Amino acid sequence: MAKRKRVKRWMKLDNSAMIYPAIRNSRFSSMFRVSVTLTEPVDPDILAQALADTVRRIPFYGMRLQTGLFWRYLEQNDGVPRVDPDVANPCKPIGKGENGGFLFRVRYFDCRIALELFHVLADGTGAMVFLKTLAARYLTLAGKEIPPTDGVLDIRARPKKGELEDAFSKYAAFQKRAPRRERKAYHFKGTPEPYPMLHIISATIPLKPLLERARAAKATLTEFLAANYILAFHRLQRAERHLREREVKLCVPINLRRLFPSDTLRNFVLYLTPGIDPSYGDYTLEEIVEQVHCQMRMRLNRKYIAAQICTNVSDERNPFIRMVPLVFKDLAMSMAFRVVGESCFSATLSNLGEVKVPDEMRPYVKRFDFLLGASKINRGNLTAVSYGGSLVLNFTRTTKETFLEREFFTELVKLGIPVKMESND
Repeated sequence: MAKRKRVKRWMKLDNSAMIYPAIRNSRFSSMFRVSVTLTEPVDPDILAQALADTVRRIPFYGMRLQTGLFWRYLEQNDGVPRVDPDVANPCKPIGKGENGGFLFRVRYFDCRIALELFHVLADGTGAMVFLKTLAARYLTLAGKEIPPTDGVLDIRARPKKGELEDAFSKYAAFQKRAPRRERKAYHFKGTPEPYPMLHIISATIPLKPLLERARAAKATLTEFLAANYILAFHRLQRAERHLREREVKLCVPINLRRLFPSDTLRNFVLYLTPGIDPSYGDYTLEEIVEQVHCQMRMRLNRKYIAAQICTNVSDERNPFIRMVPLVFKDLAMSMAFRVVGESCFSATLSNLGEVKVPDEMRPYVKRFDFLLGASKINRGNLTAVSYGGSLVLNFTRTTKETFLEREFFTELVKLGIPVKMESND
């Protein structure tokens, strides 16, 4: 009697994940990284066991990307994920056939555990849950019992249905669709570095004085950081003396779980693009803060965001589009991304917010980091994450010039905010 072939588990890509395979290349990795620095050096053997346990708890990390005739999907990967020593230039794209088919890497160096992943799997919030659970399991296996609280999952529990849901489809009501078209933004060209060089400048800043400055300006921390980054781009464009100045806009990811309740550990973000139009004249930091605050407040509401979700999911559900072969879908998505994607903003600013861990875990954790991979058009991106009263900012860029970082941090120092910096150079 012939053996029945075992059917592998599979899962549809969430709505946000569909575009990343179509647009990735060596200069646009669609990769990002979160990491935790512990108080003691990492044992790779214990880390490997902790990783295997964590993937069993969050099973879609144990899947590979497969290509069908009409759509891509995630399929069960029977391999074993490994841990590797860290590298100087992180977030290199995961090529086809690399890494055992897994869409993430776990790396270690001294006291640091780093998770790099292809955006197909998850957003920053979901990735941070995986990293915290991994670090907690590692510490537990090392003899320090860490309870499953504050975003650390219980390794012994079964995955919850809500953790695996496509939250975009859940909240895609049929209503007015939001427009997509935006004007092109200013882009800093610079001198490109050879692939895969990725410059990283990291800064640690005490959170309290920065929050006080933001509150005095009647802005959130993200709005204040965005305004300062826009000011750096504004000054750079003015220094280049363009005959026709373009708008300076940032891509700011918004965690939709704050507006639409969901336990999903997959992607659930959309993007706002606050900015200024230099054709109206010069701007001070105070003026930009006010502009950014008003633009963010105007768009950051359930009705507008729901319309954006509806726009994206409607395309996926369109019967005609569903029957178009994947090769043509990829071409269309790539062209659309060039028109309404990166060309419409000058850089990305992503703030993961404050990371919380169980009280029992705090004595063993020094800091968390977050950074974005290489970008073809926007050659500099900025990320933020806070823990234990400190904010860690990471600039990543693929050019030699450091003008934007200098302008950004100089402005903070002028405001009386101390900055401690380090780099991978």
